[in-house]
Amino acid sequence: YADALRVAQEAAEALPIEKDAIVGANFLLGLAQIEAHTGQSKEVVKTLRQLLTIPAGEYVSLTRLKIDPVWDPIRNDPGFQKLLSEPEPETVYR
Repeated sequence: YADALRVAQEAAEALPIEKDAIVGANFLLGLAQIEAHTGQSKEVVKTLRQLLTIPAGEYVSLTRLKIDPVWDPIRNDPGFQKLLSEPEPETVYR
């Protein structure tokens, strides 16, 4: 997983959402999923918070986070549970 995490971080940095809102969001989502599977709960919650504030509802919403099994590795993490209990953040359109 270390190589996958490194490549995902490089991709997210190379094409951030500020440069490409669609592909950048996909790269950021991929990074979050790998962070979840590698047990990096603080990082994944931070990444998900960022994704929740951009128009990425097809990929990330509080409802989807609650039911999508991809997040099972961090399902019981206190930070993830806190994120799920908060109101849906306002989407920022740039």
